[in-house]
Amino acid sequence: MAKIIYTDNLPVGIGGRCEYPFIPKWGTCTIKLRPNYKTDGGILAHELKHEEQYKRTFFHALLYKYSRKYRYRSELEAYTEQIREYGYTNIIQAQWIVKALTNKYNLKKQAFYIHEDVEKIIKQNKGE
Repeated sequence: MAKIIYTDNLPVGIGGRCEYPFIPKWGTCTIKLRPNYKTDGGILAHELKHEEQYKRTFFHALLYKYSRKYRYRSELEAYTEQIREYGYTNIIQAQWIVKALTNKYNLKKQAFYIHEDVEKIIKQNKGE
């Protein structure tokens, strides 16, 4: 499991991040979370999913950095963990996720499509 560090030494607007070396090494992720998220299981689950992705895909760091499509899929997978952890049952609760995916990850994807994808995740989690 990743090493977890609680720190405010993160970019503005970032609550957590999974940091891994550029050259892949198994089990070397460091998760940094802001101290005010210490009891937030959702953000931890999100970052642990990124660690899993790193272990699953040898070139995860490169793909994440250079492929918008891969980055989008990775973030959707990680946000799925937060949606589950928080027990979201409708898109209104997850609107902040749509906004984050639209603005924070340089995905160049319209909010409408992101909204649809997040809504699908919520419906799948509800068993619809």
